[in-house]
Amino acid sequence: MDIFATYATDETAEVEGTWFPLSKTASVKVARNGNDKFRAALRKAMEKNAPAMEANDAEADLLAENIMVDLMADHILVDWKGLQFKGKDVAYSPEMARTMLRVKDFRKKITELSERFEAFKVKAEEAQGNA
Repeated sequence: MDIFATYATDETAEVEGTWFPLSKTASVKVARNGNDKFRAALRKAMEKNAPAMEANDAEADLLAENIMVDLMADHILVDWKGLQFKGKDVAYSPEMARTMLRVKDFRKKITELSERFEAFKVKAEEAQGNA
């Protein structure tokens, strides 16, 4: 078994994202969960907010959710086409991404997409050494 061909990922796509269809008219560009920029920002946010997170109460839970929304808006959900919010077409922006990611099941969907290993694999030609 060739480990590179089986497991190697495209590190550029992991950070810049890849397109996923949501419907016939809508798609999202999503970076891989845990990419280098995401991890660095998460580490920084956790260090900054460690005292508040130690409370382990409802406020800490809300803070954790807000941190995750911010990190996903900045490092995971990188673009979209054809999306609406409350019946209105919306252009991509990090601010609008934050608004939309506050919808927990949309956030869950984006998380699921960001964890699809196959979507971030090195293309077959490169895996075979032809790129």
